[in-house]
Amino acid sequence: MKVRSVAIAVFYDNDLNILVQERGEHSRLGEKYGFFGGRIEEGETPESAIKRELLEEIGYIPEKLEYWLKDSYKWEKEGRYKGWTITCHVFLSPITLRLGKAKISEGEGKIKLTLEEVLSEDGFPEGSTKFLQKLKTKLGK
Repeated sequence: MKVRSVAIAVFYDNDLNILVQERGEHSRLGEKYGFFGGRIEEGETPESAIKRELLEEIGYIPEKLEYWLKDSYKWEKEGRYKGWTITCHVFLSPITLRLGKAKISEGEGKIKLTLEEVLSEDGFPEGSTKFLQKLKTKLGK
């Protein structure tokens, strides 16, 4: 079984809006949106991978970056990852003024969506948002 492990950051605010990356030409799977983060390279921990990815993508590591959970799903759509298990190590971080001003160096930019818009998976890779139902519970919304 092939597995791809990734570390992603979910940036949120008190109203449960989620800041995501507009993928544009950076899309590999036809997705319109994605979370900040990426592949965990050999020898990396999820923590070191998310810090490296955030430095590459937004230019800094947020002061508050909390490891939240590990979630896996099987990729069923045609393409490069068909049949693979995708394992996501999910970190949470509040949306801050500094993040709002950050220049995004990957994709077309950033956009704030409601949690419900993100949960609809319209524009997100298959299976990549299922863990967000748990976020509503965690944040007490």
